Amino acid sequence: MSQIPSLGQAMQTLSLHPSSQPPQTANTADLERIALPRPPPLPIAKDRRLYYGFEVTEQWFKDFYEQNSHRIREYNPATATVWKMFSVRALLIKISGCRNISVVHATHKVAESMTECDPFCGYILITVCSTTSRSYHRRPNQGQMGRLRAIFEREPEWFVNHSDDDSAYDDA
Repeated sequence: MSQIPSLGQAMQTLSLHPSSQPPQTANTADLERIALPRPPPLPIAKDRRLYYGFEVTEQWFKDFYEQNSHRIREYNPATATVWKMFSVRALLIKISGCRNISVVHATHKVAESMTECDPFCGYILITVCSTTSRSYHRRPNQGQMGRLRAIFEREPEWFVNHSDDDSAYDDA
């Protein structure tokens, strides 16, 4: 039985090429937190956390891991998907400089008009913040968000949490 690595272990296995490092600049506008209004209260979201992030698939994790093999010191193409997810999360943190990145599951997009949560449908997300006060105030700055938008080639969206208890999310 293989052990699931900690984020610290995943971060230690990454070796970034200098061109992957976030650019240094004297422009402080990039350091301002992104302007992000909280979504309006929704009946479907009652007692559930909302996440702001990018929808991905397991295949996206595998592809991103393979495409960035040159940035991972202990790259192994046969590694388990869970390890690839940890490694990709750690790599995204290093590339973007945004430490609040997490991988979570959600039931649906806030933009969708649904009245009931279906526990069998859902999304895998790479999130940058949630509606909890601590996470919301730790949302990325303009520069970090720009680097993530460039990676995903789209804007992030609000999603409804899969369950009502994800207390570990804000410990990162």
